[in-house]
Amino acid sequence: MDEMVFFNPGDAIANSRDFGEAVRGAQIYKAKDPYESSLIIAEDAANKKSFAVYFASDEKSDVKDSDKSVVPYHVKKKL
Repeated sequence: MDEMVFFNPGDAIANSRDFGEAVRGAQIYKAKDPYESSLIIAEDAANKKSFAVYFASDEKSDVKDSDKSVVPYHVKKKL
């Protein structure tokens, strides 16, 4: 899956340098509240060894070049 998405790093539910750990964290979070928005495990486009978990509903669609608070990510998995 090579989909590019944009998020504000401050909205991350969890961060990890290990993909498996990020997935486990997302699964635990999802098990606590299964009716919450779906989750996205994303890889930082600039730092290929950093993964973050976000609510899919937090995705930023209208990104302006001047908006420095939004960072591009590659989607690795959706839950």
